This record gives sequence, C-alpha cells and structure tokens, in this order.
Amino acid sequence: MSNRPSLRIYEWATGVLGLIIIVHVTVTQGLERDWLLVGCWALSYLLFSDKTVFLTPDAAFMPGYPIVIAALSTTGLSGAAWLVLTSFLWHGICNRGRISRIAFNMGSVAIALLVANSIMVASWGTSNLPEPLSTEGLVRGLVMVFTYHVVLTAAYSLLAYIGNPELQFIPRLTRSLKKSVRWFMPSYYFFSLLLIHLAQTGGIVASLFFLSAIYALWRQFYLSQAYQQESVRAATDSLTGVANREGFRRYLGSMLSTNKLPASVLFVDIDDFKSLNDRFGHEFGDKILCIVASLLKKFVRGDDLVVRWGGEEFIVFLWNTSVEQALTIAERICRAVRTCELPLGAEVTVSIGCSGTNDVDQVSQLVSAADDALYKAKHAGKDRVYAAATSE
Repeated sequence: MSNRPSLRIYEWATGVLGLIIIVHVTVTQGLERDWLLVGCWALSYLLFSDKTVFLTPDAAFMPGYPIVIAALSTTGLSGAAWLVLTSFLWHGICNRGRISRIAFNMGSVAIALLVANSIMVASWGTSNLPEPLSTEGLVRGLVMVFTYHVVLTAAYSLLAYIGNPELQFIPRLTRSLKKSVRWFMPSYYFFSLLLIHLAQTGGIVASLFFLSAIYALWRQFYLSQAYQQESVRAATDSLTGVANREGFRRYLGSMLSTNKLPASVLFVDIDDFKSLNDRFGHEFGDKILCIVASLLKKFVRGDDLVVRWGGEEFIVFLWNTSVEQALTIAERICRAVRTCELPLGAEVTVSIGCSGTNDVDQVSQLVSAADDALYKAKHAGKDRVYAAATSE
C-alpha cells in the first residue's frame, strides 16, 4: 500500500477504470467462447499471475503474461475480462493490505487488453488468431503482444514517475522499451503464440500440459534462486555487507592458485572500539563498522576480498600483491580512516598487521601471521602498520 496520496489516487483510478472496462465488456459482449476454456485460463492465471523468473538482474519473465494474450485470442475480450476479474477478487481477498496495488495491476491489464483488442479489431476485424504460426498469424500476434506490452509498460512507468518525480516518465518509458527488446521476442511473443496454437490444436489438455511444464521450470528457477540467495547470505556479514568467515573460506578454496601469487593479508583492527561504544552507544559503533568496511572496499580490486573477521576486526586479502605493496596500501588505509569525517565529531584510527607469501602452501597461514603483526602494531602505539616476516 502506497504512503503517497497521489500514488494511491493513481492506483485506485486505474483500478476503477479497469473495473468499468471489465463490467462493460461482460455486460455488452457476453461470453464469446465456451466457459470451460475461460475457466482453464482463469485458473492458470491465478496460479501464474504472481510468479516471476528473472532472466537477468533487470529482466524478468512472468508466465502469467502469455496466458492473458492466449485468453484474449481464444475467448475474446470478454473471456480475458473474466480472467482479470477472477484474479483481482482472489488476490484482493488474500492480500487486503495491498488492495490498492492489486487494483492497479488489474486496471492496467484491463486497459492494455482493451487497447490491444481495439487495434486488432480495427486492423483485422477480430482479435482471434486462426493460424498463429502462419505468416499472417505471426504478424497479427506481434501487433497484439507489442500493443499490450507498450500500454502495460507505460502504466507502470507512470506509476514509478508519480512515486518519484525524479524518474522522468518519457526517458524511463523509452529505457524500459529498449531494454525489453532483448528478451521480448524470445519470451512473451513466442510463448503467447505457442500457447494459442496449443489451445486451438490440442485443446485444454495440451494447454494444461504446456503450462505444467512452465510451472515446473518456474519452480526449478525459484528453488535455484532461493538456494543461491541463502548461500550468499550465509557467506555475508549482515551488518557491513562484506564477507564473513564462511565467505572467506569459500573464497580461498575457489581462488587459490599459483598464478595469483604473491599474496598478502592485512589484518585491520579498529583502535579503542569498546571506548567508542561506551561513549557514543552501540548504534554509533555499528555505523563505524560500516564506514570502515566501506573504506576498505575502496582499496581492493575485483579478485581481492574484504572480510569482517569478528567484532571490530577485518581482513583484506590481496592477490598478486607483495608485502611491500601491501604495506603501502595499509598506510593509505590508516590515513583514510584517520582523516575520515565521522558523526558527532568522533575520531577513529586503525592498526594493521601485514603478512605475505610466494608459497601457495603457506597462503592459509597468512591470517595468523598478520594477526601476530597486528598484536605488535597495537603494542607499538596503535594507528600504525606492522609487517610480519615474509614467507618465501
């Protein structure tokens, strides 16, 4: 549910307009096709309307999309209207706290269907595709799917603009359409026409078989993504966003290679961190940890790694870096932390222990060597760097 009144007004206005379209179509046109097929599409849409498969981080395939197009082609606008209305009622009951957004989703789909149907009727006299895989059917299908897609994209781009006026409407709409060209043809267009063809030639059984396969694929993608997300969470420090010890263990196992030697480790400890917590509070201490982690990430390359080792301790693992180079980086880190502007006028310094090796068998020993060096840096006065003996 939106917190902005203007956004709520737009969501409800779109939903009311969509409801008017649905009621008008069902009253004036009746049902152009059989109820069994309409029921098939409605149940399928209920199953898939909230499912999403991310093809890339910024591109998603929604299995419910081709079902709407297939319903429009095989049961007419009235059949598609029943599908949208059924979905709205079901999701509205199950998600009453998000009713305005659900109303917007229903309204935008109804408006897009009306525009696509109007274009098809004006051009060919019907929205039905008698032979969807023929040349004429492919052209008609392209017009139908593209029109529906443009209207739907425009509705959501306007929603984003109203929610954040800094996201200009026309540039955002243009970017969205350009971005969708990469996956629009092989996904929505292809699956929509294939589903229409199966419904016409194989009937409901063929359509349900196809949708079952799509559901199985979605389920596989979902479980795979859930596993990957859980794996990332297990290897990431929840406060700072850098790797934790488990992440470091995985990293070392996958990256260990003689081609990446020499390797060096910086063991970083925030000086007098307990005093900071006692003086400013634990919430402030958490902010300091995040600031230091962010500074450390600025000094590493793609193959390097920043790890929160525990408490106020961090490790920076550097490949293809000699001890001399690592010491230079460590001095820069000390200077960056020392001169960093912090809230409440606080001042923070770090002590760093450094170790390095050219021997792949001794890489796992770098952390303990750097820890010993850190201990000496602490006892030498803090806010300084100390190097362990280099292992050859």
